[in-house]
Amino acid sequence: MKIRQINVVLENMAGRLYEMTALLHKGDIDIRSLFVTEDTEFSAVHIIVDRPDEALAALRAGGYFVTEVEVFALKAEDEPGGLMKILEVIRANQLNIEYVYGFGEKSDNHAVFIFRITEIDKALDVLKSGALGYLTPDKVEGRRRGSSWELVENL
Repeated sequence: MKIRQINVVLENMAGRLYEMTALLHKGDIDIRSLFVTEDTEFSAVHIIVDRPDEALAALRAGGYFVTEVEVFALKAEDEPGGLMKILEVIRANQLNIEYVYGFGEKSDNHAVFIFRITEIDKALDVLKSGALGYLTPDKVEGRRRGSSWELVENL
């Protein structure tokens, strides 16, 4: 249920994101999700990849400052108010969201969002209760299958 997300610090300079993605491409590592937050001098790139161990090794060998955090992929009904229903469960359980971003694919007519939640073990208990639909790490990180990716819900 926990998904490994890699965070990479990049200088805010032209071409730095390209260089990072080219390094991953060279290792045949596929980026499944990407979210960039920026500051004055540096940006934080949050990525989920198909092979996180290889990506971490390649990025570190390439001189990048990287960290790894745990996130969740939660499923929302793909309709107005779908995300709000997830947020209601999170709020009712007094969980704090550090950040959230949309995932590039749908799963069974559901939108998928990546959540970084402060109290990860408490969030796990909520997920295990069945209150929220989620995707397992192998479904988000994906397995190549032809030219598409297979996403399957766990519940």
